[in-house]
Amino acid sequence: MPTPFLAALMAAMVLASSPTHATELTPTETTWLEAAVPVLAFATEQKLPLDIVVQPQDTPGQTPLGMAFLDGRCLLVLSMRANPEAQATLDRVEPSLRGPVVEAIVAHELGHCWRHLHRTWGTLPTGLKDISGFSRVTAEQADLLKEMWNTRREEGFADLVGLAWTLKRHPARYEEVHAWTTRLRADQPVETGPHDTRVWVRLAADRTMFKPGVSIFEQAEPIWVAGLLDGE
Repeated sequence: MPTPFLAALMAAMVLASSPTHATELTPTETTWLEAAVPVLAFATEQKLPLDIVVQPQDTPGQTPLGMAFLDGRCLLVLSMRANPEAQATLDRVEPSLRGPVVEAIVAHELGHCWRHLHRTWGTLPTGLKDISGFSRVTAEQADLLKEMWNTRREEGFADLVGLAWTLKRHPARYEEVHAWTTRLRADQPVETGPHDTRVWVRLAADRTMFKPGVSIFEQAEPIWVAGLLDGE
């Protein structure tokens, strides 16, 4: 039975479907959303313009949970139907840690939302300059490299927001969630690829890097800058 907060969310949920599609959530979708309730409640308290989109069609191979941005609103998109990775992600986590891990994943997506809302997506902090002057690559390849590094930076910021949330909400489980994040990011086919956030995850091993008294987004920023200086 959904919690009252989740039931209210479901009533207002943006379903990416036609009237002919059933609006009932699958068990996997319900599990993810039930676990995400604390983060979704936080987003509501912060008045973030966040909608939940459940894709009713089969989405094999897609990221089970992602963030989109449309018309000034953040869209938390569930692509979980006929997508084994949605349940497999849960199954790879120790049952007692599933709640904190799912919360960290959803808070990660809120990090993307926050950057979009502040119109800072893909930008560097004042005083830092992007890499330029590529040699031995075409203009198209240079653009692809810049796009890849932009994505990597944003993923690094979002990982830190997820960990800041964990420290705020589940301080006793912080090391376990950090270890899960470390394992998630350990296998990188390409150095400095779009999901190579290892420099930021390493910095976050020291929980004292997160300064108290500010939002989880503001906590992430100085660690993110430190990683940019160390890893660029």
